[in-house]
Amino acid sequence: MNLPQFSLKRPVTVVVAMLVFVTIGIISLVRLPLEMMPDISFPGLMVWVPYPSSSPEEVERTITRPLEDILATINNLKVLRSTSHSSSARIHMEFENGTNMDLASMEIRDKVDQIRDKLPDDVERIQIRRWSTSDFPVISFSLTVPGMPLHTLYQKAEDMIQPDLERIEGVANVDIRGIRNKQLMIHLHPDAFYSSGINIIDLVSTIRNNNINISAGHLEEEKDSSRRRYLVRIPGELKVAEEISRLPLNEKGLRIRDVADITYDYPRKESFYRLNGHEAISFRIYRASNANVVDVCQRVRTVMREMGYDDGQLAGLQTLYFHDQSEEILLSLKDLSIAGLIGGLLAVLTLLFFLRKLRSTVIIAVAIPMALVFTFSFMYLYRAVFNSSISINIISLSGLMMAVGMLVDNGVVVLENIFRMRQEKALAPVEAAVRGSSEVAMAVTASTLTTLVVFASLGFMSSSGFGRWMSDFALTISLALIASLVVSLTFIPLAGSRLLTGKSKPKARWLVHATNGYEKVVSWTIRSWKTRLVTVLAAASILVSTFVMLAGIEREFMPGSEERQLELQVYMPRSITLEEMQALFNRYESIIVRNQDKWAVETFTTDYGTERSRRGRYRGEVSMYLKETGPTIAELKETVKRTLPRDAGISFEFGERRHRGGASGGMRVELIGPDFTRLTELAPRVMDALSKLDIIEDVTSDLEGGDTQLLVTVNRNRAESSGVDSRRVARTIQNSISDRPIGKFKTENKEIDIILNLRNADTLSQDDLRNIALQTGTQRIPLSAVSDFSYRMGSMSIQKENKKSRLSITANANVQGMMQLSETITAAMATIPFPEGYSWSFGRRWQQFQESQQGTNLAIILALVFIYIIMASLFESFVHPFTILLTVPLALFGVALFFTLTGITLNNTSYLGLLTLFGIVVNNGIILIDHIRTLRNQGMEKYHAIVQGGKDRMRPIVMTAITTIFGVLPLALPALLPGLFPGSQGRAQMWAPISVAILGGLTTSTFFTLIILPTFYAIFDSLGEWIKTRLGFVSRQARV
Repeated sequence: MNLPQFSLKRPVTVVVAMLVFVTIGIISLVRLPLEMMPDISFPGLMVWVPYPSSSPEEVERTITRPLEDILATINNLKVLRSTSHSSSARIHMEFENGTNMDLASMEIRDKVDQIRDKLPDDVERIQIRRWSTSDFPVISFSLTVPGMPLHTLYQKAEDMIQPDLERIEGVANVDIRGIRNKQLMIHLHPDAFYSSGINIIDLVSTIRNNNINISAGHLEEEKDSSRRRYLVRIPGELKVAEEISRLPLNEKGLRIRDVADITYDYPRKESFYRLNGHEAISFRIYRASNANVVDVCQRVRTVMREMGYDDGQLAGLQTLYFHDQSEEILLSLKDLSIAGLIGGLLAVLTLLFFLRKLRSTVIIAVAIPMALVFTFSFMYLYRAVFNSSISINIISLSGLMMAVGMLVDNGVVVLENIFRMRQEKALAPVEAAVRGSSEVAMAVTASTLTTLVVFASLGFMSSSGFGRWMSDFALTISLALIASLVVSLTFIPLAGSRLLTGKSKPKARWLVHATNGYEKVVSWTIRSWKTRLVTVLAAASILVSTFVMLAGIEREFMPGSEERQLELQVYMPRSITLEEMQALFNRYESIIVRNQDKWAVETFTTDYGTERSRRGRYRGEVSMYLKETGPTIAELKETVKRTLPRDAGISFEFGERRHRGGASGGMRVELIGPDFTRLTELAPRVMDALSKLDIIEDVTSDLEGGDTQLLVTVNRNRAESSGVDSRRVARTIQNSISDRPIGKFKTENKEIDIILNLRNADTLSQDDLRNIALQTGTQRIPLSAVSDFSYRMGSMSIQKENKKSRLSITANANVQGMMQLSETITAAMATIPFPEGYSWSFGRRWQQFQESQQGTNLAIILALVFIYIIMASLFESFVHPFTILLTVPLALFGVALFFTLTGITLNNTSYLGLLTLFGIVVNNGIILIDHIRTLRNQGMEKYHAIVQGGKDRMRPIVMTAITTIFGVLPLALPALLPGLFPGSQGRAQMWAPISVAILGGLTTSTFFTLIILPTFYAIFDSLGEWIKTRLGFVSRQARV
């Protein structure tokens, strides 16, 4: 007894089971976590060591190199990359897939502890960070109050807003940014300090030695007939600033307050973040684990609305939510609802159009939401049984949106065959339901399995980040197809036996004419060897044109997405002062305000200062968040270029990445070798060769952007005769002008940096530096007495890969995609000779692209192999699966055509669309070939069976193709008709490759399957019979 027969014999059991699954599905929809992205931990860790007021060379020598040596011994380490900046060291570690990152993190901590004493004494903290989607803030926003000083706003936000936000259920942490924390600053009076005869090194030691909290061990004693154990601690931390001011400096009663001023204040402001022309601060809210993202974000917005800021303290508060994960989730749910309604409505209308029976449309109209609800129940059960992290996120929801059209395919095939049994063979409703559903049960099951094994092959893409991202996508579609199969083999036969009663209407006249016309075409294609040859040549020409079009389509790692946001990078010369920078950006803000309506700018921010630099120049940023309707990004770019003034030395660049703000594409060339100096000699030749290429807009390197360094070289002979050494000189200079903290001042709820330097150290001149006093016994000498001074241009950063020096050169291009750009750059690099031991490669993004290509190629091959295995088992034939697999290259014609017309590139998302398409297009071939074989097994002659099978299956094949196409159409329309959907371009460009691949491939493959596949079946069947006859297995009359 098969499943359709069981559902008809035990209708009550089936109905009750369905009600149970519907109930579970509704509960699951509420219980499944709502997230922005799947919870994914990437196999990578970063060690970050802040070390301000330094240089890349010093950081690399004293911090990065020791850490590299010890971290290179970590197990399962794949790649070790380091970057040494003037203020920090960053070491990125990439591990092999499958590495336990918890154990790796513990091993790293142990290794770091082993060499902790080899690092500089003033390294305060070493942070180890993991890469996980759950670590991202769920909602971020900026606040400003026009006319309120930034320090006042920050204080009120810290005292009033942050506590209320932290009390929200589901909030784990609230991070406030926009201003540096207050510091306890000790400004020495040069004259008073130098005349005191105190050494600045001794002063630092005095402060540190009086600011301690030490555990001295344990003490045990017998008391009251019991043995007690005590932990001995020496709490000697400084509690108030007055304690520091009273610290003695010598035996004569001189105290710190006599030679210095002590203040608790914000440091000098060197960077500005402004919202709509006013100084602003930003909040980043992080959720607790397992908290519902949508609930947390909505509660945050509610609290911000209802906190009662109209009491005058924060009157006029303006808020900009620039990142809200709940909006993406709710928008995806809305899109799913719309796609489901549109797809369901079009599927129902398709059935009504072809079958002309309202009751059949009612059955499908009920089957679609039932399959969706079943999918949610399967998701919840899968999560519980297999301890999976699957959730409702934009990836899984996108999978459901893609699956809407496929949800009804099995049901349409089953229902159409039941309807055909009633219409053409006049069977009773129950008998028609049993025979109609049983006849196609194996075909629809095999069709579902072929699609499932396609997504199973995605497991071999898990080595790439994209494969891990798409696991929820594949799993959701797979569960949806299983739900669809269950519904089609239980509910459809049961409902069909009850509702498809009464007299059946004859086929529509247009359908009869179309079927007769199709019969004539198929009969002609298989009539003789000449007509078959014409068909084969036509198929060959289609394949040739397909590969020609595919060769002309660009390839890239991920598709670009252009959001309604414009980012303008402003580069300024180092000679500009902070005041001049403020005046420049004030002009920009005024111009944007005047044109805010014209440019459709909803809100805008500016971010600039002397702390931000790149390529040897200061860098500021203007971000405009645009309304859904208005000028396009390209139009606005040209308008902004013409309108915003550019003084001498000012240059513009739009967007940091091609997929944000409309910036162009680019590629990184990395020079690798043992000696960084040799790399600096090679870099100008490489940059010159690349800059001559027509497709290259500009070329930059890591050599650009380094600060000019003033080298203080201690003359050892003069220093020795004066009684000082190089270390004392270096520490004296450092303690006099550095912003590096010398300790922490602890209050009740925070730690405050203690900064020591000469008064107005930030405005010291070179003459002041030369005259810094060095204490030598009883006398003072100037720094210039024992030192020589020189200049050199330092590096912006020092980069290494697997402990080899690495110098990066970035080439920004005016073309889309990576293949043309990589080929052009490779040809240019071939003309440059490299010394032995030195080489070049493309950047990490290219390596990821290559790894992704390899994983995708393997996934495609395995998908085709799995499909072949299933079809070979179904047909008990080694030959006919090849017949059906011909639908795959024939479908590629539509993919190549639609991609060429729409300008879509071949990227990871495109390949996912191709894999999905492969699982779909073979279904039509399975349905057709399976029915032809059934007719032949019933005694029909081969050529009559081919023609009759095509006639019988033309209607369900066209119907399922139309329903699937209608299902993905809502996602494809923004890419096909961008002028009608201007507000959907960002999301459309992300998912368009999948939807357009399915749309184009299924459109052409449906036509080719019906026309060309019968011919190849006849050819392969004859070939199979000939082979078997030659091998002596069976007679020529035997059936395959």
